[in-house]
Amino acid sequence: MFVIYIDDSFFGTSDFSRDMRYKLRVLLNESPLDHIWISNARTKSETIERFFKEFEDISYTESTVRFMQDQKEWILTNTSLQCEDICIRPFSGTYCLVDTETLQYERIYLDLFPQEETDLATIFTEAIQDALRKISGSKEKMKS
Repeated sequence: MFVIYIDDSFFGTSDFSRDMRYKLRVLLNESPLDHIWISNARTKSETIERFFKEFEDISYTESTVRFMQDQKEWILTNTSLQCEDICIRPFSGTYCLVDTETLQYERIYLDLFPQEETDLATIFTEAIQDALRKISGSKEKMKS
């Protein structure tokens, strides 16, 4: 299963947060992903809940929580996502596409592309497809 991992900076009140939230909204509308994990250090849960009301088929998990996914124990804290020997730290303006089966992930930088100069849906789709190809290729190498 693939999930998106982010921090709560997407849900702030600054111009940067609003821009990142817009880019996240585009990503969620264009991608086949159905779950997001959020390290929440300072945002009210109601703010995050309000954002996800428009995405009925996408569920989310907020920190701090310990849970099982793909027969692995995951720990989602305010500052990281951990499983076995990996520890992913969120960075403002980025998200991580995580393969919960192989424990591989790729960080995608949303703030590198000004929205007025770029077709965001294309960027997100290409980034996800590229990450999925890389992860799929790694799986095939591991089987060999």
